[in-house]
Amino acid sequence: MTTRLCHCERSEAIHIIKMSLIEITPEISYLPSVENPLSSDVVFIKPEGSDITWIFDTGTCGEAANLINQIEGKKNIVISHFHPDHILNLLKVKYDKLYVTKYTKKYTRAGEIVEGEESFADGIKLYPIPSSHSKGSLVLEYKDYAFLGDATYCHFRLSAREYNVQLLEQMIKKMEEIQAPNFCLSHDKGFVQPKESVLRIYRKILARRKAGNPTINVNDFFNEDGGVKESEDALGNNAKVKI
Repeated sequence: MTTRLCHCERSEAIHIIKMSLIEITPEISYLPSVENPLSSDVVFIKPEGSDITWIFDTGTCGEAANLINQIEGKKNIVISHFHPDHILNLLKVKYDKLYVTKYTKKYTRAGEIVEGEESFADGIKLYPIPSSHSKGSLVLEYKDYAFLGDATYCHFRLSAREYNVQLLEQMIKKMEEIQAPNFCLSHDKGFVQPKESVLRIYRKILARRKAGNPTINVNDFFNEDGGVKESEDALGNNAKVKI
């Protein structure tokens, strides 16, 4: 999908510094992730007719905190998982409501816990997703887009990049159930990707499982740039995200 820079008229909903946000739709924009300091993508959703701006992850960089604090009106923040590059700006921003999983709340010390699917009047849906990368991962779905944070990424153990077979199976099943046709993956060069393209990658990984082994090593599955070897499908910086 081709993205474009946010139009000036969007400033009445989100007061921003021009050229900072990338617009996905007139209702959805995001601040791309950066590597130094490591900071997640930060998503801003202003559903049409709603008086609430939904923010998915807060990042760590000062620009993200400034953008969040410049938004007028009600602000609800959703945290995908507890890793620092997704939550540190919580200490610097003001908001009305915070939504987290039970595990993430151990780190945020605040927020309403999401245990199952929760739907809101403005079309926002929140629900947990199994993940090898992080316990307590949370998805935000709105219309044609599901924001998965780092949920699809592997677990880093010393020099090994691995998926837990059971969690990978559960994650794929949940991804298949998601209605949105587009998945948005944090830290990825191609932030917005077709659902089926993403699923194809993880089905290939699951096919590598071996009887009696609870994990799947994927050190040799990705190129240095994070793209999948011998495939046109690419998952951007997936293999580079180290927490």
